[in-house]
Amino acid sequence: MDINYLQKLKEQQRIKTVNFIEAGHSPIVIEVEYLHQGEVVKALLKDEEGIVTAYNHLKEGYDVCLKAGIHSANLIQIETDEEVCRSEYANYHRQLIPLTF
Repeated sequence: MDINYLQKLKEQQRIKTVNFIEAGHSPIVIEVEYLHQGEVVKALLKDEEGIVTAYNHLKEGYDVCLKAGIHSANLIQIETDEEVCRSEYANYHRQLIPLTF
């Protein structure tokens, strides 16, 4: 999903949630949950070449969202130690910090 598609989803009011995901000390990626044919779909924000866009600071993510008309998101921080120690998939959506910008 690129910024143009994100803007289109916002105009169509199909966005359910925007998540800024940060794993350990890695850069932040933006995950968008949106409605597609009646189902909630998740996609990472990518550039025009299809490469996942990573951001070093929350401000960069804010700017992208504001450009698309989005004023809230969730910050999801994944602890790398937790990922290694768990035998099942970490349900990181339970531990989120709501952001408004």
